[in-house]
Amino acid sequence: QAGSLAIYGDTREECDEKAPHGEGFSVEVCQRWEEAFFAVDHPETRQVILRIGFVLGRDGGALERLQKLARFGLGGKIGSGKQYISWIHMEDLNNMIRYAMERPLEGIYNATGPTPVTNDKFMATLRKVMGKGWAPPAPTPLVKLGAVLVMRADPSLALTGRNCIPKGFLEQGFQ
Repeated sequence: QAGSLAIYGDTREECDEKAPHGEGFSVEVCQRWEEAFFAVDHPETRQVILRIGFVLGRDGGALERLQKLARFGLGGKIGSGKQYISWIHMEDLNNMIRYAMERPLEGIYNATGPTPVTNDKFMATLRKVMGKGWAPPAPTPLVKLGAVLVMRADPSLALTGRNCIPKGFLEQGFQ
């Protein structure tokens, strides 16, 4: 089952699968989703939830939208830039899903890479890779307005973050 790292709320402290849950609407949705999933015991079926991070890939995920921002000179830090991005490449996520299917895993696993970075560092790296220089930061009020009007998304998706690691997968030997 797919879950979300959003269950941890907005955290700068490193968190693994045993970290406390955060607060807010997204957290509540994630908690209810997981509670419903585990509410019924399925003795013949392993129950696994992958709390998925920020997925990046050449042909999908969130990278395309961020590249568009950088192309137009808008790839600066978002809000404070201190919010963490727990990211994973799409191929690694696919490998984690396959890994969970092929082994007797059960329970909750963070599906993210082992090296979260701040939004500021992430956007700077993206600009560098794309051959772009400095870009103005996107102040919080502008992000809130743009998220609703342009992106049709919840602004908290850009203004909050999680510093999560895939401890469960690493302990199982996933590389």
